[in-house]
Amino acid sequence: MIVCFDLETTGLDKYNDKIIEVAMIKFDENTFEIIDTYSSFVYPEREIPDIISNITNIFDSDVLWAPKIQDLSQDILDFIGDSILLWHNVNFDIDFFLNNWIDVSKNNKIDTFFLANFLNFTQSSLNLEMLCNYYNIEFIWAHRAINDVKATVDLFKAQLKDFWKLKKDKKRIIYYLFSLSSDSNVKILQNLLFSEFWEKIDLDVFEKILLKNISKSEYVDEFISDENLNCEDIVKFFNFSSEVEKRENQLNMTKQVFSGFNSNKKMLIEAPTWLWKSFAYLIPSIVYSVKNNKKIYISTKTKTLQDQLFMKDLDFLSKNMDIRFTYTKLKWRKNYISLKWFFDYIFLWSFNYSEVSFLIKISFWLLETKYWELDELTFYPDEYSYIRDLNSDWFNSLQEKNQYRDYEFLLKSRKSVEKANIVIINHSLLFTDLVSESKLLPDLNTLVIDEAHNIEDSITESLRESYNLKQLKEYFDKCEKIFNFKNIKKIDFLRTKETLLSNLEIIDDYAFSYINKKLPVDNQYKNLLATDDFFSDLDFSQILSKINLDLLDIVDKLKVISEYDFTKEIVFFDSLAKNIIDFFDKTNSKYFIKMISLNDRFWVSFEYTLLNPWNYLYSNLWWKLDSCLLTSATLSIWNTFDYIKNIIKLDNFDFYTFDSDFDYKKQATLFIPTDLWSVKNNWDEIVIFLKEFYSLVRWKALTLLTSFSVIKKIYTYCNIELKKEWINIYAQSIWWSKNKILSNFTKSPENSILLWTDSFWEWVDIPWDDLKYLIIHKFPFNVPNDPIFMARSSFFKDSFSEYAIPKAIIKLKQWFGRLIRTKNDTWLVVLLDDRINSKWWEIFYQAFPSDINIKKWTKKQFLDILKKKY
Repeated sequence: MIVCFDLETTGLDKYNDKIIEVAMIKFDENTFEIIDTYSSFVYPEREIPDIISNITNIFDSDVLWAPKIQDLSQDILDFIGDSILLWHNVNFDIDFFLNNWIDVSKNNKIDTFFLANFLNFTQSSLNLEMLCNYYNIEFIWAHRAINDVKATVDLFKAQLKDFWKLKKDKKRIIYYLFSLSSDSNVKILQNLLFSEFWEKIDLDVFEKILLKNISKSEYVDEFISDENLNCEDIVKFFNFSSEVEKRENQLNMTKQVFSGFNSNKKMLIEAPTWLWKSFAYLIPSIVYSVKNNKKIYISTKTKTLQDQLFMKDLDFLSKNMDIRFTYTKLKWRKNYISLKWFFDYIFLWSFNYSEVSFLIKISFWLLETKYWELDELTFYPDEYSYIRDLNSDWFNSLQEKNQYRDYEFLLKSRKSVEKANIVIINHSLLFTDLVSESKLLPDLNTLVIDEAHNIEDSITESLRESYNLKQLKEYFDKCEKIFNFKNIKKIDFLRTKETLLSNLEIIDDYAFSYINKKLPVDNQYKNLLATDDFFSDLDFSQILSKINLDLLDIVDKLKVISEYDFTKEIVFFDSLAKNIIDFFDKTNSKYFIKMISLNDRFWVSFEYTLLNPWNYLYSNLWWKLDSCLLTSATLSIWNTFDYIKNIIKLDNFDFYTFDSDFDYKKQATLFIPTDLWSVKNNWDEIVIFLKEFYSLVRWKALTLLTSFSVIKKIYTYCNIELKKEWINIYAQSIWWSKNKILSNFTKSPENSILLWTDSFWEWVDIPWDDLKYLIIHKFPFNVPNDPIFMARSSFFKDSFSEYAIPKAIIKLKQWFGRLIRTKNDTWLVVLLDDRINSKWWEIFYQAFPSDINIKKWTKKQFLDILKKKY
């Protein structure tokens, strides 16, 4: 028998939150005949938080007279008996049972998420509702326990049907990887799926199944060069299709880019969104590359734009331009799995529950992947440590002694770069490659950087280094498992490990005390700039010397072991030693920003990154290039480029601006309420206004907010009432994944409201017909106590006006710039930040087009006009 069950709770904390509803269905695992059902509200002995009532539709009045969980525990245990427990993310609910006197620790479990992780690995989201939509399973009143249980039983049935339809090789992979686990829950599922005799395979057969679907590195395309190409009139290369709208400033930008390349210029061009600037730099890049036999790299920050350039724009141009060229894309080593490390991993381990599902997913993906990039997959928290062991970010993955070298995806990608005219990369690869000992970007002489407004943030993240004890202990655990598997003596290794950890824990304890002295105890995530007092209050020299000697000893011990290739571990321990030395070196503080953070996942982490990226860019990139184009829609402030010029040191660049073809006076209105008063202190008035606004417009509205706490307040206040009007609110961080939010919104934008932070907005692309209203809560300033922002502010006489305000204006320009996409679009922008009504803050009008239609009314006047319209 199987019991499918679900709990609704007052929150996610298994120790402190309470169960408010239990539902169970007992069914036969072979026939799916329902044997019995159970459902009950539970009195939690506390008020249900408003946000939970919004999500579950369970209110205090529903549970007031319900039994307490301790009064139900025996009934629940009797119902379950020795049955297998089934649920989606089953461990979460089992943990709540265990913490509420319901001991089901001896019951085996089946997790529909475990199955979905490989059966549905191509899906962008694996939450219960999204999977039910995929299988056309009725899913009503989500987050009510009995409805969720019924849906999960149907999901499990659909997954079994999918399994039975798998081809033989995929079933062989599943059976083989199941066989490498001693976990009883894996064995239960193996017996259920493979009830009859099944062919056993070994590692050699498993390897052959995968490798026969992965061709060796045999790149066919060749770099295209034609010195006789007639390109006097670059615009003629636009004459490929009438279906593409050509805009005057797009053609002007094309001429400027081509002229700049021919003159070996370094250029910065501000071009508005939907000038279609991608064609304005792709076409001259293609022509210049073919004519001059030079490779051109094009870098973006976001995966969205990288995929657009590669999958859409270059694909279109290759089919429609009257010129042959080759193109490819390349990402950093971590984005490619290494077959060497994958098969080594398979060979060594007895896998735990989540590892089995993860490895089947990777194996299925290896049978189907076209571009070999790990970001084609979605990974979940437990899996990040696994994938770290399998990626190609290790120097010897391409060495000749690697028996899988010719199959390695990184090698294929590198060879494709050698033969390509145009190479699409991302900012992370571009800036990381600058400091890499093993370069991935040969002939980096001509470069285009789109999304150039993100350069400062991108190089900051790319050159960030860190260490924490949690990761170190994971590496030690792995080494010990290998020692045990290979029967390698480990006494000396363990002795050194213990002394190393003991000394590192002293530093961790000191950092923990330092953070808690500086920040409130109730801060959920603590991130702090390590200032001089951190390094002066304790003499680290002796303990650091011991740590360094122990790390050297660990590396020496691993180097002499012949039974296993410990290259990855040696590289890790070497880099750890370097990072610790760099962090605690008092003499390099003028070069680095040093930070300490504290959170539940990693405990104490030590991080550092460049203090002055602008000088670094000038010395290590700009002056080495023959020609370069930086472009974005948001680079100027006050009609000058002084801010961006100084912040990334563009001393030898020429600067150009191309205006938009849009008539903003007709197409866009900026409404600024005059009577909402303080955006910081008048919260009640703001949420009342927003609820009325949402109720009137009903659809296609995006509200951009600066914190999750504000999102939670708006959602809690508006959601229940708007649901009655059949208006959905999709709020970031409130039990909604990004993919689920986007999927639900794009299915029915006509009755949907979005609540997002700017980080979400930057990384997604919504069809232009799906949005009509943008509500901006506050000016998007950096958090004042952000360590990086604090450290770099020291370079400015007036950091607020010279650094904080320009960064906020550029972000606000970016928000607005993504709205209007065609000459027929019309948009309404509502700015709630009352500070713009004072003269000193009028500077923020710089974020909007000068000809935008501005309306300043009371909220009543504004809502009355909307009522007449709708």
